[in-house]
Amino acid sequence: MSDSYRFFNKCYEQYGDIYEYYIGNRRAIMLNRVDMAENILTQSIKSKYFIRLVAANQGWEELGFTERGLVGNKVMKNWLLNRRMLNFCLTSTKYIKEIVNVSQERFSEAEEYWTELGDSTPLEFTKWMHAITVDTQIRTLTGQITYALSSYRNSLLAAHRQQPLPESSLHYSKLINHLCTISRVGQFFYLMPWYFRHYVPGIRGTAERMKGEARWLQEEEGEELRADLLSLMLTINTQKDLNRVKTSEFERPLDEEEIVQLLIEAFSGGVDSITNALCFTIYDICKRPAVKSRLIAEIDATLPSDADILSYDALTTSFPYTSAVMKESSRLLTVAPIIAQIASEDDEVAGYKWRAGMTVGVNHGIIHRHKAYWKDPEAFKPERFLDECEDKVKPKTFLPFGGTLRICPGRFMADRLIKTFLIMLFRKYEVELCEPDKEIEYHYAMSNKCKGLKVYLKARNKEHTAAA
Repeated sequence: MSDSYRFFNKCYEQYGDIYEYYIGNRRAIMLNRVDMAENILTQSIKSKYFIRLVAANQGWEELGFTERGLVGNKVMKNWLLNRRMLNFCLTSTKYIKEIVNVSQERFSEAEEYWTELGDSTPLEFTKWMHAITVDTQIRTLTGQITYALSSYRNSLLAAHRQQPLPESSLHYSKLINHLCTISRVGQFFYLMPWYFRHYVPGIRGTAERMKGEARWLQEEEGEELRADLLSLMLTINTQKDLNRVKTSEFERPLDEEEIVQLLIEAFSGGVDSITNALCFTIYDICKRPAVKSRLIAEIDATLPSDADILSYDALTTSFPYTSAVMKESSRLLTVAPIIAQIASEDDEVAGYKWRAGMTVGVNHGIIHRHKAYWKDPEAFKPERFLDECEDKVKPKTFLPFGGTLRICPGRFMADRLIKTFLIMLFRKYEVELCEPDKEIEYHYAMSNKCKGLKVYLKARNKEHTAAA
């Protein structure tokens, strides 16, 4: 599994824009051009490719992932309700503003720990960014404080220097551990055959333990949790909802199982994708001095040195170059580069006819670097995403969050969160790679994951330090 993304890229180099491959005994087609994938990339509810490959998996059915939530849900009516409700919640201005404010609070907390460690200490940023993202996500999803940052800080220090944490941190530590392993559970049940999960000693025990982890999350009491996103989902389409959806098809509220599944997916998908996108982008900036200088110049020119916080309005209307850098980084190394859907009807694509049930994949990672769509596709050029660029990005050639009906509902939240962290970090610190000549290492496990990113942080100057 860890080499499958590289395998698909090698197949593209050898066989071209369309090729056939097998997943076990299931025949599949991989497409690497937008014009070939038009039918798959449509966002119409009449799409023939609504069902994702994971939703047809017996292991996911066993976990209960295929009838609720969004990722594996294959029941169109249920999926539409869940999608519409989650979209409504995640695009709420109040919720996005909360994300921006909380992320800055968590960044300030991390700064205290970095100062304590000293600027000569190498920082494993994959773990720091993961801890910051966990605390931010849980706070904005459920309103709770989870102490992931302070727990990680304690793990780096001798016992006598560790800060005592409240007893509640033990409960939230358990919650975080379960949430962070849910993608691993899904991957195990997706790949491991039914017979092995049920009858092979060792594997059977692992399957039962993992199923217990998923069940623990689904059975957690939701009544104790109160915060923006959760409160929105608890009250939407109830008498407490002032913006009740009037369409009869969507007039019922979400039930408890749906809310829990959506929270699990929002957390597990969000933490992984945001952490890895942040690390890939920081690496790309640090490897390119000219890009770093221009990004810092934009931040300094836009954000006054005496500003205590980054405002929501400034974040959404300013920093075009920072946004362009984020896009270019995700173009060259896409966190979620592969989608795989199942045709619900017979179809014809790229001159080939195939029957219902065929698995069709689209490799966004290749499309993002395809010479038919990009000038100098392997070069890092953020300018291509600026408004003044004459060579405009072609439609559907840049799809970091997917381009089908199942496009990521948390894309706006992720964009704001990543942008906030980048601005706060490069506004205040000189960020240097510990191993500047080393290429970033990553592996593919349902998405591209950064193996590690060690950096040194040094305050840029006293003026910026005091302004935080």
